[in-house]
Amino acid sequence: MSPQLPAAVIDLIDETNMASLATIMSDGAPHVSTMWIGRRENTLIMNTVEGRVKTKNMQRDPRVSVSIFRESSPYQSVHIRGRVSGINQEGGEQGIDDLSNKYMGKDYPWRNPGDVRLVVEIEPESVATMGL
Repeated sequence: MSPQLPAAVIDLIDETNMASLATIMSDGAPHVSTMWIGRRENTLIMNTVEGRVKTKNMQRDPRVSVSIFRESSPYQSVHIRGRVSGINQEGGEQGIDDLSNKYMGKDYPWRNPGDVRLVVEIEPESVATMGL
């Protein structure tokens, strides 16, 4: 069972703070991407494109780590280790618009023809906070 996200962590996710997603390369090396983040109840939600390195990494090995720092006070942060529980095309286009509206106040402006948007769902396994 996933640990319940504390209220302070939910606030950090629901604000417009950026997240760093760490995945594992096939040779065991880390790969980190800065991304937008949202949530559905206790599940972390991210959005990516089919074929990207992080997407391939998560499809091969679902173990990930996510760090989020409060933009206005970077000593307030959360570090979440978890597993990808789903990578789905359904809802991908709407998902990127939802995140773009959260962070930029408008639909996602950088679509590329042929991109297949994917919703990534992450179930937390451990949650560590600093300054929250």
